[in-house]
Amino acid sequence: MAADILFVIALMMVVSLVWGALAIPYLRKRLPKIYLIARSWWLMLATLCTCYVIAKIANDNQSANYQAHPYQWLIVLFFILIGLRGGYEIKRLWCLRSRETLIQKLRARGLQPDSLRCSNASLDATQNYTRLNFLDLLFSIVFASLIISLIALQQLTWQREQYGVLLFVLFASQFNDIAQYLCGRLLGRKLFQRGLAPTISPNKSIEGAVFGSFFAAILAALLGLWLTPFNGWVCLLAAYGLAVSGIFGDLLESAFKRQHGVKDTGTMLAGHGGVLDRIDSLLIGVPLFTLFYWLLG
Repeated sequence: MAADILFVIALMMVVSLVWGALAIPYLRKRLPKIYLIARSWWLMLATLCTCYVIAKIANDNQSANYQAHPYQWLIVLFFILIGLRGGYEIKRLWCLRSRETLIQKLRARGLQPDSLRCSNASLDATQNYTRLNFLDLLFSIVFASLIISLIALQQLTWQREQYGVLLFVLFASQFNDIAQYLCGRLLGRKLFQRGLAPTISPNKSIEGAVFGSFFAAILAALLGLWLTPFNGWVCLLAAYGLAVSGIFGDLLESAFKRQHGVKDTGTMLAGHGGVLDRIDSLLIGVPLFTLFYWLLG
């Protein structure tokens, strides 16, 4: 069995076991948010992995020459749907009425701190949309670049028959999210009194960013040795670059949300927020990796 398919199966088994354990009434009552996060993780991964496995099997049944089997477009469709949903979440924050509706929904679920205030409010209360500034345009361009890069990376990895590279890039960034969260909870504010960016993301600590990115890079590098044709140093450098860029992507999305006065961009993914909240660590790293992969491949 191919390494990438084996990884997908093992990943779904682990996530299913975690979600099943957290579904036990005692644990679900004590860890309700972690349960919701695990459930959302399972749903997202099940969708992505199903698309990947169907596309990969369809590709393996083709001739040696690269031909785009219709099923291969399932992954592209998955990325396009993410782009459409993310675009909707951006537009909703630009629209004053839609943003207010979102804020009320977040408050009803206890997800919207009263301390958050919009710094991009329109001077004319009769306007329907906010006045877009540099950060709005920058975030929109970066998000569009991410979706284009994901589609391009999928096509490149399929053409070069290096299928595991796509999984490596996606999950190296996700490892970073988990590692930063755990290191931040264990070490946060014990070595450095101030946060990483207190005015943008008050809960993000320097310890979580430094140690989390380090451990995530090591774990992702090991994954890269399994899934990709890269050597150890290339895997480590790529993994660390994805981890560091993930921090900046997270801060960019946090700044975008803060200027619009929202804690999350949506409520679609329980425990995570909106689609933009889930893919923020990919915003910068994936386009950069795709560019280098295309130039150096």
